[in-house]
Formats: sequence, C-alpha cells, structure tokens
Amino acid sequence: MGMMEDVDLLRAALALALADGELRRSEMGVLEGLAGRVGVGRVSFEAMVEAAEHNDSIADNILIRSKERAHRAFELLVAQARIDGEISNEERSVLVRIAGSLGITGDDFQTIYQAGIKRADKIRKSRTGPS
Repeated sequence: MGMMEDVDLLRAALALALADGELRRSEMGVLEGLAGRVGVGRVSFEAMVEAAEHNDSIADNILIRSKERAHRAFELLVAQARIDGEISNEERSVLVRIAGSLGITGDDFQTIYQAGIKRADKIRKSRTGPS
C-alpha cells in the first residue's frame, strides 16, 4: 500500500477501536504498532487519536484504490474487531461504513467478513493452545 493508503488503514483501525466509545490499552498497543509500521510519528498519531475521538465520520472517508488491497485491509479490520471473541453492534456498524468507503458490498462483503472472523479465531486459538 502507498503511504496515504497506510494512513487511511490506520484511520479505519482507529475508528473501529473507538466504535464502543472507549479506547482500551490493548487496542492502543495495536494502533501504536500499526502507526510505527506505517511511519506515523508519536505526535501525529496522538493528533489522529484526538481527531478520531471527536469525528465519528472518519470511517466514511477511507480510500484504498486497489480492490485487492481494500479487500485485504477490510479483512484485517474484521479480524481486529473479532480478536476479543465477538464483534459488537457498534463495531459491525463501523465495519459496514468502512466497507462502503472501500466499495465492498454484497457477496464480497460477506466473503471478506467471514475470512476476517476465521483469521481472528485462528489467532485466538493459537494464543490459548489446544483444548
């Protein structure tokens, strides 16, 4: 992804993390890691968090031009939402809005959504070990 697409992915992840109105420490750690990987410095990241806390329309303005990259980004965002074991109604609403921004609809939405859930469940299972 290009730098601006990476920043848009970070903005989408922020919107998703704030969907329930609370930014948890574990979510902040993930977001800080993503910010570091995409080259967003501390001050810029803090400004992004502040803006996201006061702008719930951030999920409506995500732009990733490549269809393949948009699908991959959306799958990652679904996995982010599911990693705690469930996707809240607020998170699902934000995901629907992000999907709309990315041009993901219908069958593509369902396919990518299910892939994201599977990805998160696989990660969760690997963390807890065999039952």
